[in-house]
Amino acid sequence: MEDSVLVFSGPYIEAELAKGLLENSQIPFLLRSQHGAGFVLRAGNVLEEYYIYVRREDQQQAEDVLSVLK
Repeated sequence: MEDSVLVFSGPYIEAELAKGLLENSQIPFLLRSQHGAGFVLRAGNVLEEYYIYVRREDQQQAEDVLSVLK
């Protein structure tokens, strides 16, 4: 996703909530993890940190939608 901005970082459960909120608002996003799938398979997703990026033009709307998580 070119020209994307970070709008969320946090643990798995909060990332899943954030994903759902963005999907319901029809905001395209990219979900990345700090260590990757191999780490999650071995250590579990509890220790992983997740990051959600959106297009720059969707940043304000995404931040408004995700403000309920704070």
